[in-house]
Amino acid sequence: MYLPAQFVNAYVDLFTWILDGSDWSFTGTPILHYLQSGKKPQSPNAQLAHQRFMSRLAQVDPKFTTAKTFNYNDYDYINLSIRRCFIGKACPWEIQETLQLASELGLTNPDTVYKYCSDNLGVDCGGFVAAYWGEGVPHMADTQPVGSLGFLPRTFWSDSHLWPDVRARRRKSAGEISPGDAAIFFKDIKGDDPDIAKQRDSSGTLIEGTGSEAFHIGLVNSVSGGGDKITQLEIAESSGAASKFGSDGVNVRFATIQSSGIAKGLIYAQTGANERIYFLGPPAGWGPELPYTYGEE
Repeated sequence: MYLPAQFVNAYVDLFTWILDGSDWSFTGTPILHYLQSGKKPQSPNAQLAHQRFMSRLAQVDPKFTTAKTFNYNDYDYINLSIRRCFIGKACPWEIQETLQLASELGLTNPDTVYKYCSDNLGVDCGGFVAAYWGEGVPHMADTQPVGSLGFLPRTFWSDSHLWPDVRARRRKSAGEISPGDAAIFFKDIKGDDPDIAKQRDSSGTLIEGTGSEAFHIGLVNSVSGGGDKITQLEIAESSGAASKFGSDGVNVRFATIQSSGIAKGLIYAQTGANERIYFLGPPAGWGPELPYTYGEE
């Protein structure tokens, strides 16, 4: 099985063919940072970088900026995949394709691409999980799939319109939890029921005491325990917290488990006074969207 920790490394150890004058250089292009809409400094940097990218693309052919797909130098590109790179949703191969094109457009080169990635690119928590499961990723056969602009943690947990079997995939005991499952972080659980969502007032402010917030999502990399006891839990994720790679994005870590149990028929790990992790198996047909030539170079 291709473990979530390996998928973390697919971002951290990403290599891309970057144009160097008239030659191509297989260059390290690590994606280390967390990129979430509105979160400074990465999000505004990414927005400006996307604007520059599309402006340069328009100089080649204005139609390229509005077409769903286009062909440049005998290579097919999906416009939405380019955009996803600058909003924290892209899988590794989308980033490779976008960086390859960026180098052809003169926006980066082998000497500057590390800084280009560090300043402008990244992945958020939902983008990381969706890319691992193969959900919402555009392909030439379907250039605008549902979820291509992102899924919220609660969407993964409860959207039965997207996934009719979503409730059946919720884990009910520690022994059911497997590597590749989603680990969904909730706070302020009301009545032991994560499905009671926190409400908002007329101004959009969350109302305390009305329910839970699903505030983060990661992937189970390894787990120990049985019955209602989770004794050890390793999480692969992308978050705004410091990672072992010296950044604030993709990471693998062991969760601090204060206790665990089963409530309303669902297994959970208590990680704080008002915080719990619940678990959800992947949908049928899932599989990670891997980078090109991964493990071959």
